[in-house]
Amino acid sequence: MLVCGWFEGFVPELSFVLLVMAFPAALIALAVARDGKLGPLCLPLLALTLMLEVCGIAMLLLRGQILEAPWFGGFPVAAAIQIYGLWLGPLLLVALAYGLTFDHWELREEDLRRFDARRNRSDGNTEG
Repeated sequence: MLVCGWFEGFVPELSFVLLVMAFPAALIALAVARDGKLGPLCLPLLALTLMLEVCGIAMLLLRGQILEAPWFGGFPVAAAIQIYGLWLGPLLLVALAYGLTFDHWELREEDLRRFDARRNRSDGNTEG
């Protein structure tokens, strides 16, 4: 991503925006993947990535036209994209996806047994 700053033009800026906007969804995917699979969170994470990418590209296209652009929701369009598209939209989408798939991703009995087994092994190693 740092290489994009050395070049001028729309292509490096676009590639920087695409990489930066995909980062939050990539971190969430790394955090929730089990056995290399996302399960039911695949579609919400894809929607989050798409939403962030569209907002980033829109802000890139609106650069330099803040006051001339139309207003939306009491803000210039670029500010509305930042507030509604980069903050409020992902917040609601991630919260909704988490709430709807919570039972699938909570700790299972198998996870608790594996945790207890590791704890018991570590307790045995420290005493001996």
